[in-house]
Amino acid sequence: MKSRVIFASLVLGLGLMTIQANAATTTNTDDSPAANKPANALLINGSEKQFALFFEQRLNKFTHNTNWQNFMSVVSLYNQKPAAVLNLSPADRVKFNEAAAQVNTQLARQKGAEANRWMNQAHFTTRMINFLWDSSKSISEVSDVQ
Repeated sequence: MKSRVIFASLVLGLGLMTIQANAATTTNTDDSPAANKPANALLINGSEKQFALFFEQRLNKFTHNTNWQNFMSVVSLYNQKPAAVLNLSPADRVKFNEAAAQVNTQLARQKGAEANRWMNQAHFTTRMINFLWDSSKSISEVSDVQ
């Protein structure tokens, strides 16, 4: 009888250890645009100010354009309060995407590694903001159906 209790305890203990080991090896299912990008791949944490300075030095004429102002206002809003970009109107979202395309076009015309780095950061930031908008839209559609 004593050996059966010990055997049952041993089997139960091994079973619990296996379940605990499987729980500790979950996979990451985050497929957002920034999931595999380091934080410095986005225009965040003050880098948007350095980005603006780069534009003022290299593309000063473009910084007086409304597209530039639209792009930077959304990026600045995203840095101050990321959830606040969800409250932008559909028209403002369209303006931002048009401005982002113009910013990328201007950066693509520039030569050098620094311009390429800024272009990548602007692109990833644009993708992240659009991802937030798309996710928000999907969530609101699901809640409307229910």
